[in-house]
Amino acid sequence: MQRLLIVLLILALLPIAACTPATFHRQWAVADLRLLDPVDQDSSPSADIIAVYTRRVGYDLEFRIDLLDLPVVPDYCLQITLDTLPGGNPRDLTITVPVKGRPGIIPSGSGIFPRVIRDPWNDTVTVRVNNRSIPRSFSFQVIAFPADCSTPADVTAVVRSDALPPSRRAPLALVFWNVFPAATPAQVMRRWEGAHTGPNGGRHGLKFILQESERYGIPVALLDLKMPASLAALDFLGLTRQVRSLSNRGLVILPDVAYGEPARVALSFSRLAAEGFGLPASQFSYSPFAELQSNYLVQFLPLSDSSHLARSGNTRLIPLPPTKAIQATENGPALDVRRALIAAALSDDRSRLVVLGGDLPHSTWGNENMAGLNFEWIATHPWIQPLTAVDLISFPISLENIPLPSSPSTSTQLVSTLMTAGKIGLAVSAWQTYFTLSAPTEDEMLASLQAAYLGQVGEILSASRWADDPSALSTCDQDLDGDGIPECIISSQEFFAVLHPQGARLTNLFYRDATGPHQIVGPSSQLTVGLSDRSEWNPGQGEAADPSVVPGAFSDETDPWLQYDPEISPRSITFTSEDGSRVKTFQLLPDGIQVSYQGSGSVRTRIPLVVDPQVFFFNPARFLSSASSGDYSWGLADGLKVEILSEANFSVYNFIDSIAFLSFPEDPDVTYPPGHYLPFPLSVVNIHGQGDFTVQIRVK
Repeated sequence: MQRLLIVLLILALLPIAACTPATFHRQWAVADLRLLDPVDQDSSPSADIIAVYTRRVGYDLEFRIDLLDLPVVPDYCLQITLDTLPGGNPRDLTITVPVKGRPGIIPSGSGIFPRVIRDPWNDTVTVRVNNRSIPRSFSFQVIAFPADCSTPADVTAVVRSDALPPSRRAPLALVFWNVFPAATPAQVMRRWEGAHTGPNGGRHGLKFILQESERYGIPVALLDLKMPASLAALDFLGLTRQVRSLSNRGLVILPDVAYGEPARVALSFSRLAAEGFGLPASQFSYSPFAELQSNYLVQFLPLSDSSHLARSGNTRLIPLPPTKAIQATENGPALDVRRALIAAALSDDRSRLVVLGGDLPHSTWGNENMAGLNFEWIATHPWIQPLTAVDLISFPISLENIPLPSSPSTSTQLVSTLMTAGKIGLAVSAWQTYFTLSAPTEDEMLASLQAAYLGQVGEILSASRWADDPSALSTCDQDLDGDGIPECIISSQEFFAVLHPQGARLTNLFYRDATGPHQIVGPSSQLTVGLSDRSEWNPGQGEAADPSVVPGAFSDETDPWLQYDPEISPRSITFTSEDGSRVKTFQLLPDGIQVSYQGSGSVRTRIPLVVDPQVFFFNPARFLSSASSGDYSWGLADGLKVEILSEANFSVYNFIDSIAFLSFPEDPDVTYPPGHYLPFPLSVVNIHGQGDFTVQIRVK
């Protein structure tokens, strides 16, 4: 045992060179920083010094040298020359770090034993010496050489070991948008921790941004997370509490979002959703448009200069980062990013900053194997100052009263009608549908697809007007969606149904009680479009543009657009196919609607249940589902519930079928249930009938 202790003691005293991350009782801090060195464009990155530190660790003295980029296998030499004696001899001690082998000391008889820790992952070299005769205050200089150790590649200025740190650090803002665009459980899993996604494949998602922000204490701005659909998806995943905690700790900046036009309406819904999900109000706003939101202290928006803040009126403007260049790599920040950071730290321009981040689904920052490395690199370089919300509010402004481009026009008849409808009751769903189908996108084909379904907003608005003044009606002479083809309406004091002769389908069903109006049935295009393969999109086909859309209830699976002839009666409308082979009668009941089928042969159809979608998008909501022979119930745990009754066979699937899978990352080898791919908050009832049968939709 005694021999073992002696061997261990000898090994501890030997000079060593290691290539592992350095871990000590405390991280290197700004107070340890002595000097910043400009980037040398002519030097190899591994011999380009950018920062130098000193500190005392117990009885030892440590030097740390940050280089621009270090390989795992060293190809550089370092020298640290010390002036520790009176008289100003700059070379009374020289520590050498060769490419290979042990570090050395000149003169060799000094009794000082240097040890070296190389950290190529964070591009640092730490030299630790036993502090026997070195005074607490001395001058030193660092020299870097290429692999042959002949001619210096970079030489720092002479600096004191107790010099004050440089007065300026590199101000850094991390800014992301498109952070959680998820309309289905499948998209939630993909955008949180997707498999084989992101620009480089592998796992990718918002999870890694939040995880590393918390781990390293680096604030991030998530510009559009406070969109109602994103917050609802986040809550479905059970992550609202985590984001709220990070926000309260200042690690996540959550602006109010002008996610559509008119911006002031979108902002009001962003604030409403944030309040509903327990997230704080903000002094920051974000708009993908150029329109200035004058009621906010700070606004994120695209500017021509991404390295300075600007002001327009009383609002300070924070630029978005350039998105073309690769910023985060598997070796840490790209070299151009590092050069920009050190240039900002050394700049005499106090208003200069570096803004990084970008469109998250297309950014390497979200890669599992890159996020941690890049956040760690920033955290381990204390000459970088990640900016908090408070920092951004007080950061110097360079450009005053800059002109902004004119905002896009929203003066359409549909917007005027929406403005008249207000922002309560069913108008909330109308606005949400409008914003979903007019969302800004650079994908022109997707924009055309969205526009093909925009007319359905008119159907919701017609129900909103009915809810304000309910009456009995049975008619087929109103063009509610503006497609030039009249739709049919049957209504009572309690129910309002919109029927299309094309397909004899129930596109919308609404119910009114003492608490106000409620939606029961709606097409899936009200919630999102574009879920099918884009090769199957055909924007010129109107409601048939996207084959993944469920275009309402009771359309024929074999021919959903078959033309029917309507016959109007009080409280009911009967539709007969042109060949007379199938008849559908829609009749209002005191507690719902009944559809009677007459004909021969097999019938397959679907019912898309969209129970109070505004509740899901603006508050935490729990939906319940139960099925038995001939009966299916669906609705809110603390709200409206509806049931489907029929002698026909039916099966059901809905978005809550995915809840059991949410605690696991996306797995391409798992067969997920059909509801995994349904838009929130949809439930679909598949009906399979034969001959004559009825289906009832009743409120409970």
